[in-house]
Amino acid sequence: MGLVYKIDCLNCDASYIGQTKRHLDTRLKEHRDDIKKHFSNHSVVSKHRLTKEHDFDWDNKNILHYEPNNRKREIAEMFFIKKSPNTINLKRDTENLSEIYDVIVENT
Repeated sequence: MGLVYKIDCLNCDASYIGQTKRHLDTRLKEHRDDIKKHFSNHSVVSKHRLTKEHDFDWDNKNILHYEPNNRKREIAEMFFIKKSPNTINLKRDTENLSEIYDVIVENT
């Protein structure tokens, strides 16, 4: 198993795109529980939840792509992050994606 997923904010047009090789519900539980950590260790999802007082639509996750190969899955994740204008993902999430893909992203 391996997939790229998107979760949407319930309160605004923001979303988060991630990838996992594990069961998606396990990964989403980690996102939900991350908010219990010290603020300095929060993920972008928890920071959005706390600073904006928003929450995510945990029940309606979107599977964007299935890919068992780790490197291909990481590339697919970067592709979807670049393609989606309202993600809260950090820009460093896409630094390893070659600029060659920019044309593909723009035309899809």
